[in-house]
Amino acid sequence: MLPTKGPVRSRSKRGCWTCRIRHRKCDEGLPMCKECENRNIQCHGYGPRPSWLDNEERVRAELSMVKKAVKQNARLLINKGSVSAAGPDPHLQTISSKQQQQQQQQQQHDTPFPELEQILWGRCPTRELRYRESELIMLYLDYIFYIQYPYYTDDAERGGRGWLFWLLLNNRPLRQASLTLAALYQRTKFARGTEFMEAELIQYHTTALSAMRHALSGQEGDLALDVGEKLINFISSGCCLISFEVLQGGSLNWQTHLDALTTVVSKVKPPPFDDGDHKPPTQRDSGDSTALGRGLKYTRRFEITKLLWFEILSTASTGVPPRMPYRAWLDSHEILMADFVGCHNWVMRAIGDLSMIQFGGDCPGIDQRRETLLGLDKMLREGIERLRAGSKKPEAPVSYYISRVFAVGALVLLHFIFSSTHPAEADIYGAVGSVMAELRQAPGDVSLRGVVWSICIAGSMAQPDQQPFFEHLMTRILNKANKSHPDFGNCKSVQRILRQCWTKRHEDPLGDWTWRDAMAQIGDFPLLV
Repeated sequence: MLPTKGPVRSRSKRGCWTCRIRHRKCDEGLPMCKECENRNIQCHGYGPRPSWLDNEERVRAELSMVKKAVKQNARLLINKGSVSAAGPDPHLQTISSKQQQQQQQQQQHDTPFPELEQILWGRCPTRELRYRESELIMLYLDYIFYIQYPYYTDDAERGGRGWLFWLLLNNRPLRQASLTLAALYQRTKFARGTEFMEAELIQYHTTALSAMRHALSGQEGDLALDVGEKLINFISSGCCLISFEVLQGGSLNWQTHLDALTTVVSKVKPPPFDDGDHKPPTQRDSGDSTALGRGLKYTRRFEITKLLWFEILSTASTGVPPRMPYRAWLDSHEILMADFVGCHNWVMRAIGDLSMIQFGGDCPGIDQRRETLLGLDKMLREGIERLRAGSKKPEAPVSYYISRVFAVGALVLLHFIFSSTHPAEADIYGAVGSVMAELRQAPGDVSLRGVVWSICIAGSMAQPDQQPFFEHLMTRILNKANKSHPDFGNCKSVQRILRQCWTKRHEDPLGDWTWRDAMAQIGDFPLLV
């Protein structure tokens, strides 16, 4: 039995659950209390009573883990020669120098990289939990990252995905969000939805959300002025939370995260950035600092690229035009969309321009609108032909094909917009046919899950003789997904949207049903990435 009688009690009825079981006074700070933070122990937060509190063995195990963490933290503080203001527990204050030496030797024997261990596992002291999080981190790096970004091009010369591992080491909110994705994937794919895994998933997700709120609270201006590590960490954590919503099939919560990110990043001054390139060579080329500088630039490119990707494509679901200065970003050398998400900058710029015409009030005059749309139509068609020619070359990058699929999808959107003012000149049927032609040419090893934006736009506008193609396509994509990562993503939502459009158009052939009408009626607003 536990040494206490009756239910677990605490000095504060609202304190964190860690302080309650330790019978410590909790300051109830956010995102975690100082009592836990100063001792580098896991703060179980202030939510509903955890189910493990009803199990005496699990409570004992948790108390044992906490005590070990407190001791480990005390050793680290004493070895550094300074003790936290909160101080270690009283019985730890008399550790002898001989004991310290023995403990240091044991710690070095346990791990050859104690500094790395402290970064990764400062709040996860037991070996069992260390192994579990190692397992989830590798699951994220090896599998989930490529589900999120199936057209990402790795670059061994730049250190592969070393920048991503570096981010995971140094950005706790991102690490927690990545662990959330890995736990979700494992639970979904392997049907391991045990009570423990549910609690684990909730804990990682809650911690990541709390850290994001803490980063955003009162710091929007500071983040917008910093194009370095602070901004990178904020974007990467937020985008990972968006991916969590997308991959679990969420239809609304992703909008809250995207709004928070674009509110900050829309205030960032577009490139070129002053990253110290004008410093004397002796100050620039200094070994590790130069490597870190290159890594920061590459990481910033990736994070802002995927945020632009999310925002521009989100208009199809939200009806809200891009707020970020996407033209300035996409016209710069800072953004390389083809390397990261498979689509060339000029195609995404065209989609952004169409979104601004459709929802942002650009080109208010009918004549000006017509000329702008005709100019975009010409530019897209010429670009598609260039991409087709380039695709015939040996070892052409996959971005040539992916860009074509998005470009023909943009043509469908263009002619749909055109039809509202010049129906006689609009050719939606022909544009949908172009999308079908491109999708038929998909290389066998290329996933089509990453082009659901074009599939949804074109498929919702398809006529009865074109609809079976999209029905069979979505069925094939979902069947393939069921073998690798079932129910992991938004493809089912896209299929529901298409079917709703077709049903309503069959009931009312003269009606003007679109993907957004279908989304509103079924209450499903997926981010089409």
